[in-house]
Amino acid sequence: MTGPAVANAQEATAGRPRLTLTLILTVTVASFEATATATLAPAALAEIGGRSLYALVFGLFVLAQLVALVAGGILAGTLGPLRVFVTGAALHGAGLLICATAPFAGWLLAGRVVQGIGHGLVWVCVYVIIGRYYPKARRGRLLGWLAMAWALPALAGPLIAGVVTDTVGWRWVLAPVPVVEAVALALIWPSIVSLWHDRPGAPGGLGTLPVRLAAAGLLACGVVTLMNLRHLPPAWAWPLLAASLAAVVLGGRPLLPPGALRLAPGLPAAVLLRGLAGGPWAGLAFVLPLALSEGRGLSLSAAGAALSTGIVGFAAGGLLHSTPWLGRFGRPHVAVAGTLTQVAALAVTAAGLAGPIALVYAGWALTGFGANLVMIALNATVLDLASQAEQGTASAAMALADAVMTALATAAASLALAGAAGPAVTGPARALLAGCALALLAVGAALTRRNSFG
Repeated sequence: MTGPAVANAQEATAGRPRLTLTLILTVTVASFEATATATLAPAALAEIGGRSLYALVFGLFVLAQLVALVAGGILAGTLGPLRVFVTGAALHGAGLLICATAPFAGWLLAGRVVQGIGHGLVWVCVYVIIGRYYPKARRGRLLGWLAMAWALPALAGPLIAGVVTDTVGWRWVLAPVPVVEAVALALIWPSIVSLWHDRPGAPGGLGTLPVRLAAAGLLACGVVTLMNLRHLPPAWAWPLLAASLAAVVLGGRPLLPPGALRLAPGLPAAVLLRGLAGGPWAGLAFVLPLALSEGRGLSLSAAGAALSTGIVGFAAGGLLHSTPWLGRFGRPHVAVAGTLTQVAALAVTAAGLAGPIALVYAGWALTGFGANLVMIALNATVLDLASQAEQGTASAAMALADAVMTALATAAASLALAGAAGPAVTGPARALLAGCALALLAVGAALTRRNSFG
């Protein structure tokens, strides 16, 4: 490296502690806001009207986020990741303020769109910043810290949001969050100024943006439809499922690295396997409370506690990644170990739905642990394999693959459980868990191919 590249590296090294703290704060805020919004949404819509728009509160956010992920991948390369990161954080904060001051439902939905755009831009830039300004040896540990920063607020977020909403109102849950975001940006402002003009470059540049945004729009429509199939009668759900899958494939193919759908060795395989590995963990989460409460007669609090054990396991996986010890093993080996852990854990969870309830708690905790092991290993692998110019688009593709696979798992679970009630729920729930375990076995087989990440 010479000239500006050396100067950029020196500036990044000097500001790295502040940058690390900012990334952790940003992820913590995003996690808290996501779980808090899910908790307060019924109260907010009851106050300002629009209970029938409940699904749109989350669907519009996802749609805007997916489009922003694609745009962010290109903009981070052409304008610089820190510029796009600041813009995304400002939009996310502005969206929260719009939501917090909403006098009617349409205002709230507009705020969710702005939030989704900001969240998508920030999330891509988190990965690009890690790939751009951190050496390979430190990326796995930082990704482990960020995973813990995402998991832990999910435990406290619903409780805090519920207490604040019940005591002083739902608006006071959202309004303070932009202040934390502003503090996070202030921490790295000197680094932002010094690296403001650092642009790693992006394949195709802004010229490819219109085509990729059109593909992202088609993909987003397919994903949002998949996520809401559970609200439709089966006569409508199955035809829409076919149309949505077609939209996902047609829209997603140009947004993935060439050869991803056939698991071409290297970056294409790593990106697609990242989505395949994380989908079951997030997409099947809502199945457990239903199966335990209706199928086994547990209270809602006891049934929901199973999800908490999964979050604890997820955080434990991040903690393990943050230690130097795990660095002794190659990332492909860690990814395979995490995948096989998920397979065994899903089998234990399925057995618990028909046997001792303790197996469900233990199994789902191990599922979260294994999921985070493989997800972080593949996150770091993608950043290692991508060139400096590819990091933005590769990060966007990885996030898109994850979101799409989560939506597919959610849609499959929704359709499998349609019409099931009472003790009959446990049958399809166990079948879903077993099916995901088999699918992850296929992922593990792909991971063990010697040339998968060559």
